[in-house]
Amino acid sequence: MDAQNLNAILLQVDKLDKAEQAILLKRITKMITKNSSSLGSISLTQLSGLGSSIWRGLDIDKYIDDERQW
Repeated sequence: MDAQNLNAILLQVDKLDKAEQAILLKRITKMITKNSSSLGSISLTQLSGLGSSIWRGLDIDKYIDDERQW
């Protein structure tokens, strides 16, 4: 969807009263959560090592000491 189509939709939504906008928001939320639940769940063990590059080369003891100083 391009920006022009999205802006046209938003203009239509803006014409709705607050109650209608709330109903629309609930329906969109339901649609999104329904679609995202089909992705399946992720096991916590699948996240192992994620972000390890952030900690690479960092002196852990110094980091902990620095955090305790606040």
